[in-house]
Amino acid sequence: MTLLVCIAACAPAAHRTVAPPTVLPPLRVGTSGDYPPFSVRAPDGSFDGFDVAAARAYAGDRGRSVELVPFTWPELERRLVAREFDVVMSGVTVRGDRLAIAPMSATLVRASAVLVVPVSRTAPVAADGAGLRVVVNRGGHLERVARARLTGATIETVDDNRSLPRLLSSGAVDAVVTDTLEIATFAEGGEDPGRVAVVLSEDRKAWWVAPGNDGLADDLDSWLAAGSADGTLNALRARYLGAAAAADRGLPAAPERVVDLVARRLLLMPEVAAAKAAAGMPIEVPAREAEVLERARDAATSAGLAVAPYVAFVRTQMEVAKVVQGAALRGRGPAGGAPEGAAAARARLDGRLRPAIDRLDAQIRAALAAQAPLAGTPDALAAALRADAPVPGLDARYARRLADALLAVPAPRPERRVETA
Repeated sequence: MTLLVCIAACAPAAHRTVAPPTVLPPLRVGTSGDYPPFSVRAPDGSFDGFDVAAARAYAGDRGRSVELVPFTWPELERRLVAREFDVVMSGVTVRGDRLAIAPMSATLVRASAVLVVPVSRTAPVAADGAGLRVVVNRGGHLERVARARLTGATIETVDDNRSLPRLLSSGAVDAVVTDTLEIATFAEGGEDPGRVAVVLSEDRKAWWVAPGNDGLADDLDSWLAAGSADGTLNALRARYLGAAAAADRGLPAAPERVVDLVARRLLLMPEVAAAKAAAGMPIEVPAREAEVLERARDAATSAGLAVAPYVAFVRTQMEVAKVVQGAALRGRGPAGGAPEGAAAARARLDGRLRPAIDRLDAQIRAALAAQAPLAGTPDALAAALRADAPVPGLDARYARRLADALLAVPAPRPERRVETA
């Protein structure tokens, strides 16, 4: 008997079937290295920062290594679309044009884009930066904000974002544009820490996932939810962003997430309006609206949500979306660059924008199925919606209609729930 066991156990490897170990590919993470406290590259070439640490933590939990892929801000979109990274984790701001290209993770942290002047400056500063020479990093969200808001200033750009504190401290410029998290790092090198003169926008940061990689986006959101629940994410925020940094505004977690998602859908509406206009399509497309409502009824039933209140919310959401689209077209200035052809616009609408909207609808439904009825007051939700979706046409009245419709969705019926996304 012993001999038989030995023969079986000692058989040559060539005669055994052994499954090879599963080796997952590295997670390719786009990172700028020039944006403290999110991504900082040291003189020795090593990287650190909130997003770098979070990338390593996520990959470690998933049994993967991390490959950090440096980028510069002007080339970010092109390289993401080319899928040179799996995900960008570098303090990227949530915007409608970005959501139209590829999914973004749940919000990680909030920050304000700000105009910063030297601490010693006593002269008043106009809201449009009139008369100021202002420097901002080239190619990123902050340059876009600076050019949109500081119409009275002379805007200059630099390719070295980390030079902003030195330029401000030396008096080489009158002001710089940064955000409320980055400005906290200005004094680290002994430079003038600056003071906020004008708040330009309220932003939220997320991870930008490569197109076609929705599975990774979903898994990142799952990891973020778990990290929020067990304290991992808050520990990283406290370490890198400061104890005051938070991803919410005091709303309970459930309505905070739903408001974020509904606002993202609204951020897409100016993009939808532009595509419809270029394609020669009207804002109202009754066949599409009827299809969305019919799918909403079926989806509510599958999710265990009360059909009538959920469909009423979806109808309200569509009505407000059309208001935003109309306002965006009325306020649109001359289009820059080559005009988009009708065929290309329709392809963008059908191939990118509508799938992005459908994905957000599924996420909103899943959040409602998990958390309804939402806590919070209509006024608080409406104010949060307007802050997260600074789009044309979304006034207090329409934001309140959306908030009321959200709060009217009751708790789901678990016995009828089949799926939630």
